[in-house]
Amino acid sequence: MSAGKRSRGREILINLAVSLGSVVVFLLFCELVLFRFVLPASDVPRNAFVNEVVRYQPGQSGIWRVRDEIAAPFKINAQGWNSPLPDYPIERKPGTSRIAFVGDSFVEALQVPFDKTFAEAVGTRLAAKGPVEVQRFGVAGAPLSQYLQMVEREVVQRRPDRIVVMLVHNDFDESFVFKPGRYTSSFLKLRIEGGKVVGEVPPQPWRAGWVEFIRQSATARFLLYRWQVRPQTLVDAILGPAKAAGEGGYAANIDVASVLAREADIRIATDYLFGRLKARADSIGAKLQFVMDGDREAIYAGRADSPALKLNRIAAEMAARHGIAFLDLHPVFAAEWAGAGKRFEFGSDAHWNEYGHQVAGAAIAEALQ
Repeated sequence: MSAGKRSRGREILINLAVSLGSVVVFLLFCELVLFRFVLPASDVPRNAFVNEVVRYQPGQSGIWRVRDEIAAPFKINAQGWNSPLPDYPIERKPGTSRIAFVGDSFVEALQVPFDKTFAEAVGTRLAAKGPVEVQRFGVAGAPLSQYLQMVEREVVQRRPDRIVVMLVHNDFDESFVFKPGRYTSSFLKLRIEGGKVVGEVPPQPWRAGWVEFIRQSATARFLLYRWQVRPQTLVDAILGPAKAAGEGGYAANIDVASVLAREADIRIATDYLFGRLKARADSIGAKLQFVMDGDREAIYAGRADSPALKLNRIAAEMAARHGIAFLDLHPVFAAEWAGAGKRFEFGSDAHWNEYGHQVAGAAIAEALQ
């Protein structure tokens, strides 16, 4: 090899080393400075798996951030749930009623301060008739089947007077269809065959791995949670966004056509799970209340109906079959929108904002009274 070629090769290697070093320095700057002090990443509570229920590690606190719109403090209590109560004791306080709220991210409610959710709004309103203790059991992504798991493993032992189960539109098919996610295999699932539930798939224990270590870095927390960078964003940029609702696209956070194609199995699963939840509530003498979110985008667009609302009607039908109180928030939000014209969620996040929580809390309190 000639001296000129050796010199050229050495120059290329040096340039590559300098480039790689620059990238490493930039990434370190982002991780140690930029996404911690200048543009702080969202804090993300670490998960735990206790008593066969996925939740959060006790004693954590932080600020949940989304874009420049949401900066909400969270506080994880001794049992691993986001709550203003430091502990959910088994023992009851004399003269104090107890309400347990069960659900997914709407009950978890990281998007608003931990003491400003609809559950606390309900407790405040009902406290006019006597002391009320509010316990929230919520984890993002949980489907209806997992609500049964939480009630059986966590709620019934605390013997609340009322159990309020918050339903959203992706709760139904995800009770028996596997959805990829970092802890979705830790949710209870149903097996449906031949038009009936033939068994339950128990949750798999959740354990943190190396991916979780990376996910907890400041850079990952900034990109994934605060700035909501998702692989789907790249897909949409290349192929175009999903079709609008009403064209076989998305409404109420579900692919409507795909979900409703499973209507028969959804009815089977809902009937089974509602019956199981009613039996567990009855076993401790608790009153069971179902509450379901509406299609808020349909309300803003002035549409009288939405394909997603078929799930509301199925839930109402099954609740009536089992003698369970049911509150549909769709007409509640529609009436409030007609009067006040204020949106119930964030511009950067489809979860309820504080106003949405207060509206929902007022309606739930009235239903419980």
